[in-house]
Amino acid sequence: MNEDNKDIVVNNGETGEEKPAEKTYTKQDLDNSFNAGVKKANSDWQKDEKYKEFLEWKKTSQTEADKINELTQNNTNLTNQNADLVKQNKLLEAQIQVSNSDVKKEFVKFVTSEVLELVDENTTFETALKNYKKDNPQYFGEMQVKKVQTAPNLNGGTAKAITTNDIINKMIRGE
Repeated sequence: MNEDNKDIVVNNGETGEEKPAEKTYTKQDLDNSFNAGVKKANSDWQKDEKYKEFLEWKKTSQTEADKINELTQNNTNLTNQNADLVKQNKLLEAQIQVSNSDVKKEFVKFVTSEVLELVDENTTFETALKNYKKDNPQYFGEMQVKKVQTAPNLNGGTAKAITTNDIINKMIRGE
């Protein structure tokens, strides 16, 4: 064999010309070669002016799109807040109208909610309140306290009220 590490091709026992040894490549060699090619290709087109213009346009358009998204979100939030404030304002106005309609204080919130349920596109709040007042007079007017006797009448039906002293005296006398 040769000293310079060249293989000799043998064909049917005959010696032939000497061929240099084939180089084998590892996966790492292939990856490095591929990455070097990609890097060279990228650097070539990244130097192009049109690509630089495209990157600049992309950066500004993303910024504008982000601004539009942010403004849209802010608008949605403000619209929702405004709707909540309008709803609260209507409720407070309704409670004031109910309070001014001679409703009993303890029923203001109840009557307000009941009347608001009657309001629709054909019925205004004032009309609904007027109809509710007519149908439910127990919630309106001044508070009247009626005394109702809950204890038995101890005087036996006489006009003079019997005191505890009178009752004890009768018991002592056996009456």
